[in-house]
Amino acid sequence: MAQSEKPTNSSQAQGQGPSPPLGPKDLIIAEIGIEKSFPKGSIIVRQGDSPESFYVVRKGKVKVFRLSEEGIRTDLTELGEGAYFGELAIVTGQPRTASVEAGEDTVLTEISREEFDILLDDNPPLARQIIKQLTQWLVEGDKRLEKQVVHQVKIREISWFDFALIAGLSVIFALVFNLYNDNALPLIQGLGGEPVKVISLDEARKLYNEQKLMVIDARKEGFSRLEHIKGAENFQAVFFDLMFPMFQFKLEQKQVTKDSPIFVYGGTMSRRFDLDLARDLMAKGYENVMVLGSDYDAWNKAFPVVKQPAKAPAAMHLGLAGLLEWIPLSIFLFMLIPSVRRSPYLSMFCRILLGVIFIQFALSKILRPAVFAMNVVDYQLMPSWGVNLWALALPWAELVAGLFLILGIRTRTAAIFIGGMNVMFIVGLVNAILQGYPINCGCVGETGEPVNWWKVLKNVAMLLMTVQIFFYDRLFVLDRGGFVWRETKI
Repeated sequence: MAQSEKPTNSSQAQGQGPSPPLGPKDLIIAEIGIEKSFPKGSIIVRQGDSPESFYVVRKGKVKVFRLSEEGIRTDLTELGEGAYFGELAIVTGQPRTASVEAGEDTVLTEISREEFDILLDDNPPLARQIIKQLTQWLVEGDKRLEKQVVHQVKIREISWFDFALIAGLSVIFALVFNLYNDNALPLIQGLGGEPVKVISLDEARKLYNEQKLMVIDARKEGFSRLEHIKGAENFQAVFFDLMFPMFQFKLEQKQVTKDSPIFVYGGTMSRRFDLDLARDLMAKGYENVMVLGSDYDAWNKAFPVVKQPAKAPAAMHLGLAGLLEWIPLSIFLFMLIPSVRRSPYLSMFCRILLGVIFIQFALSKILRPAVFAMNVVDYQLMPSWGVNLWALALPWAELVAGLFLILGIRTRTAAIFIGGMNVMFIVGLVNAILQGYPINCGCVGETGEPVNWWKVLKNVAMLLMTVQIFFYDRLFVLDRGGFVWRETKI
């Protein structure tokens, strides 16, 4: 009889497999067993079945394969005329750990368990051949397992290059786009700009008490309403061009001239509102504009202040991304099911969902970096020198990482980036809630949802999705181990 067309070492793993062809000296198959025919595509034995028979391929070909819990098929080997399978399952008494289907119209000889036991007793050469084959499978199986483990390690390997790739692309795109953007931001706010006069806290308080000082609150309306110096006018730096004509009219009504002392406050850790507005007023010809030189966030301890209840900003519709943000909450339920939690198809779903959300959020920030920079300031966690750099680079990191997730490029590294951004955002949200800041999330330019615990929960859900991708993603992946496509077969 002919040798098996595709011998392999896979039989050890699946409990039945290819063997050298049987010769007439070993046993005379024609005298025992039942001859059966199977059309192409039919299942001969099924994974998990009780082993009741031993088979010899008389004509045609059969395919041996396994199915995982997630339904992923792994083709193990193909057997031709003269090969046999099923002996290992009978010897061990364990359920079959692989399925066999007819690769073409096939004729087999089926030998029952009882007949197989008699064959082994009456044919010592056959018994020795099976023992020899089992030993070979053990050795070759170990080699194959080692090769698969090495391959998986390469696929899951993360190096500094992966992080440098995403971070480098983000920074390069940010700098190039900012260079040609009509709304370009300086890399560091105020660097090389016109210096602003400074005044000490005591001097400002003295002029204020003498009613010789025009006081301007440069912060956003929500912060000004929460707490402001008594008698201060609110003039938001972010809307300077829009509000200046009306503000100029107010100054004329109060007989404030171009050389009158004007005190601008509103500095936070980011020192953004007061300096921006002061420079804008100086550009309009006001010569005596001043800000606090030190203790710029201590004005509420030195001046009489007016406090009002915080007023949350109106919720703005975030479009498709805002609706998609609710989907991750359902992931909590899926994570409770072990087979679903480990599913690569769930990873694929999470990748596409997170990619779409972060790409849409990123595009609005990229087009209006100055607005996003002011949103960064709202959280009062970023030092002044880092605000513009953060506002320029972060949206591009969201865009690049989102594209990598969708396209299957360095997905574990991209998931780490997305997860890291979620962690930072969660910290900012929790801090804003605890501090009572009247701000929105700033997810899409000047619009967004008010910060609240629902927003925190949605970001925790997205963080959980990145963890699932990190551990179980293996569909359509271009990674350090090469390109891997595992939809239904491995």
